[in-house]
Amino acid sequence: MEFSKPHSTLICVGSELLCGKINTHASTIARRLASIGLELSAEHTLGDNEAALARLIRQGLQESALVIVTGGLGPTFDDVTREAAAAACGRRLVLSQALLREIKNKFRKAKLRRMPPSNQKQAFLIEGAHAMANKVGTAPGQWIQLERRGGVPPPPAMKFHFGQARRPAPTSTLILLPGPPSELIPMLDDVVLPRLRRAFPAPPTAEAHLHFVGVPESIVDDRIRPIIAAEKDVQFTILAHLGLVDLDIFVTASSRVKAERRLRRIVKKVRKKMGRAFYGMNDGYPLEKVVGDGFRRARATLAVAESCTGGMLAKALTDIPGSSDYFLGGVVAYRNELKSVMLHVPAKVLRRHGAVSKEVAGAMAEGVRKAAQSTWGLGITGIAGPGGGTKAKPVGLVYIGLAGPKVHKTVELRLRGSRDMIRQRTVIAALNLLRQIYL
Repeated sequence: MEFSKPHSTLICVGSELLCGKINTHASTIARRLASIGLELSAEHTLGDNEAALARLIRQGLQESALVIVTGGLGPTFDDVTREAAAAACGRRLVLSQALLREIKNKFRKAKLRRMPPSNQKQAFLIEGAHAMANKVGTAPGQWIQLERRGGVPPPPAMKFHFGQARRPAPTSTLILLPGPPSELIPMLDDVVLPRLRRAFPAPPTAEAHLHFVGVPESIVDDRIRPIIAAEKDVQFTILAHLGLVDLDIFVTASSRVKAERRLRRIVKKVRKKMGRAFYGMNDGYPLEKVVGDGFRRARATLAVAESCTGGMLAKALTDIPGSSDYFLGGVVAYRNELKSVMLHVPAKVLRRHGAVSKEVAGAMAEGVRKAAQSTWGLGITGIAGPGGGTKAKPVGLVYIGLAGPKVHKTVELRLRGSRDMIRQRTVIAALNLLRQIYL
């Protein structure tokens, strides 16, 4: 079987995306497109510049069968996506009275006196476009089909050699989506993906999303490289983030049964290569859910004592519904006096070894375990920075103590990054330590 995929272009709009704000749209949209047999060919990020955006959209429509634009659909002066897209398409913007009524109703339901005049611009549609409802905000999305003109023609939507041929689609699709993830993702899942699935029907595909912890992306890549080389017509994507690595696998075949059978073989090979680093697949994510499932099966309980993470571990654990089945509580003991009073860390241990030490981390774990009368106790102490480090104890030095039935151990970490990154990586490492208790 041989098939080609249409060119797809993503354009992310917003000056804030060029000033330090993390843009998660590319990974979010790429994964969802892959799940229906589509693949991003290009991704661009640019500021709120109407002329530059119009040029980029026009170029995308010449080269791609699908162009998705996110952001710039708000009511303020710097929201220029509608105007730029209309210019790129050579079409007018037309006021939709139906959309205007919907937006006004949203303000009334929110118990606001009236809609600000600036919000009226959100009711303008590109001539010929279809509006897509926004369940969360006031900015509707837009979907428009356009005749392909000039440029490099996109390849056929799909080409098969197992008995079914498909003609190239004669049009390009332009989709405008709001920028905030809370608005974009529901619109993408509820409206865009079902329509794209019909517009670009894909051959039968099976997918799996594998999750690893405690190993860097380069190690995952090195271990599974022979598998990727052997499975040439299978799509693999890898994404690393703060101590976690995700691997997506998409298998296409002449039937769903064949695709799923091949996918199972590949997943089995990957899991064997990755060993204990594998912690879940598909709904087995996030890591805190895996930890909770293990404790629940063992009917064990947990209490935590945190210093440098300031309660982030307790938050991660309690973000999962039903965590009260095993999580008894936590203590944030930032000052040494609280470590002594609340966790019974001996003063002489603090004086001799310092607050950031394996001895104190172990004492915090044992102290919170006794205080909560839990099966397990975990303690965290470290230097998250940016200040406070020394040559002997630099920023990023973290100790995690674990106390439980016949178990007393301490893990030392040497982490890099910003204060927030160090704290998040510490939480991931602590969760991984807890996960391994009931593997």
